[in-house]
Amino acid sequence: MSHDFANILFAGPCNRFCPFCIGKELPDRANEENLNLYPLRNQDAFIREVQRLDIREIVMTGTTTDPQLYRHEERLLSEMRRQLPHARFSVHTNGVLALRKLEAFNSYDRACISFPSFRSDTYEKMMGSRIVPDLRSILRESRIPVKVSCVINEHNVHELDDFILEAHSIGVRRLVLRKLFGETRTWDVLKDRIPESHYRDNPVYNVDGMEVTYWDFDRTTSKSINLFPDGTIGPSYLLAATPAFMARSSAIPG
Repeated sequence: MSHDFANILFAGPCNRFCPFCIGKELPDRANEENLNLYPLRNQDAFIREVQRLDIREIVMTGTTTDPQLYRHEERLLSEMRRQLPHARFSVHTNGVLALRKLEAFNSYDRACISFPSFRSDTYEKMMGSRIVPDLRSILRESRIPVKVSCVINEHNVHELDDFILEAHSIGVRRLVLRKLFGETRTWDVLKDRIPESHYRDNPVYNVDGMEVTYWDFDRTTSKSINLFPDGTIGPSYLLAATPAFMARSSAIPG
């Protein structure tokens, strides 16, 4: 199976405080801050590995922070485009800085915004802040395709129908409803609809012209490589299952 994409991961202080932050599942050494660092640790080795595997999708994202907090965002993207001219680049962000850093945001080929609710009370429970990014304005000012990613848990599952309707009304064309990794509860998502297709074993629905995917990490068959903030290059789509970190953890008595 070929690799779907490669992640470049950032760590450091964040502008949101998600209780389900993936960085909490990783050892501390993996989250070594790199927001002010250029070049990134092991950047050249990562590029060589992307070239060797002929990976065409590169994602800027984070373990404990938002990638748009990286101080050298546009510089890194420019260098990556020079060395990987056939690749497509995307940013996976919480959208907090998208309008403030609009030129950088629009310099990617596409974006994915983590956005769990339009309601400030719900957003605070899931993102640690009552300030909800202006998703409508982001979509209006964007010159690139924007996908919205909505984590589902007990705080927002009851408002999903309204969320889908509002997302459609402001112009969202691709929406992913994400079940958290390891979640044992089953959410009744789009239960009255029949999926039009499947992507990596996940159902894809058409909701009045908007593509809606119900993403379950536990059954997804994607494959990626990842450049961690500490310079580790990991081969696992599930970041917490990176062999280098698991081997170290298993060697520590507990």
